Amino acid sequence: RVFQIDEELRDTLRQLEVFLAAAHTENLAQAAAELAMSQSAASGALKELEDRYGVQLFDRVGKRLQLNDFGRAIRPQ
Repeated sequence: RVFQIDEELRDTLRQLEVFLAAAHTENLAQAAAELAMSQSAASGALKELEDRYGVQLFDRVGKRLQLNDFGRAIRPQ
């Protein structure tokens, strides 16, 4: 069971890392490049984070991500 918890925690931390990078750049491709991961992996991590907590952190405007009010509220300053 300890392995599962560690795995889940690692995944959640990675998802939060993607969120913070995407919030900073407002560009998923750039955030993925900064984190040395593919854009699809970054997109999946962000979607999993939003799905896990039932929230939307960004408004999708075309290909751009725009941090919404909820995303701004939880993003550390």
